Amino acid sequence: MTRTPIRDASPATYQALLALDGRLKETLGAVLYDLVKLRASQLNGCAYCVDMHATDLERRGVATRKIHGVAAWGESPFFEDDERVALAFTETLTGGIGAVDDDLWAEAGRVLGEERRADLIVAVGAINTWNMAGITTHLQPRP
Repeated sequence: MTRTPIRDASPATYQALLALDGRLKETLGAVLYDLVKLRASQLNGCAYCVDMHATDLERRGVATRKIHGVAAWGESPFFEDDERVALAFTETLTGGIGAVDDDLWAEAGRVLGEERRADLIVAVGAINTWNMAGITTHLQPRP
């Protein structure tokens, strides 16, 4: 059964999500935001989004080893402090709402600051929304 993608079924909502993405890319930085989107997409099993965000990271000049390392970022030497805290936040929030403990909260504030920490929360919610849309409408990466 063919399912209508969000961009076609509700163009105004799709445009609003794109505008939110633009804001988050601006405040978090394009690479950090793409790392967050890639990790959440891996956890959620959205093949379309995994392909898109890995490709976006490649286009931004991120090393292939680092892109592959996102799946095991906690054991990988390829990530900076801000990326590590963002990936930890992503895994925690994607795993369940309200699961961010005080230590991670404080570390994210120390490393990212108040505004970027707040935007990170919204960023994880946004990519989870995109993943739900992609999975539910059966979006597939182009071969």
